[in-house]
Amino acid sequence: MEELPVNPYPLTEAEKEALEKIKAKNSKVAAEVCKAIADPVRIKILEALRQRELCVCVLVDLTGLQYSTLSYHLKQLKDTGLISSDKDGSYLIYSLTPKGKVIHSLLPVLDDRF
Repeated sequence: MEELPVNPYPLTEAEKEALEKIKAKNSKVAAEVCKAIADPVRIKILEALRQRELCVCVLVDLTGLQYSTLSYHLKQLKDTGLISSDKDGSYLIYSLTPKGKVIHSLLPVLDDRF
């Protein structure tokens, strides 16, 4: 009986090297970002923060959520480094981080046309 090659699919050496790099890559950060933006509310928050820094009270009005529920969504975005917050007197102000701006720039590609 003839032995089959381990991987009979023809690949160039460059393709094999590229695939080895992908295999060795830790994709956990990318997966966490995808989870963080996998909710329509969080996408709205990113879109709003792209306009300007906003107080949490404005985000409550925008989303129609209670503070506690909104807090959960903000934590998801903050934990993945997409947004940050600063205190301005009695206001908690949220803004996009540089990473958040990059991720937001990808969102128009994924609009309602699909």
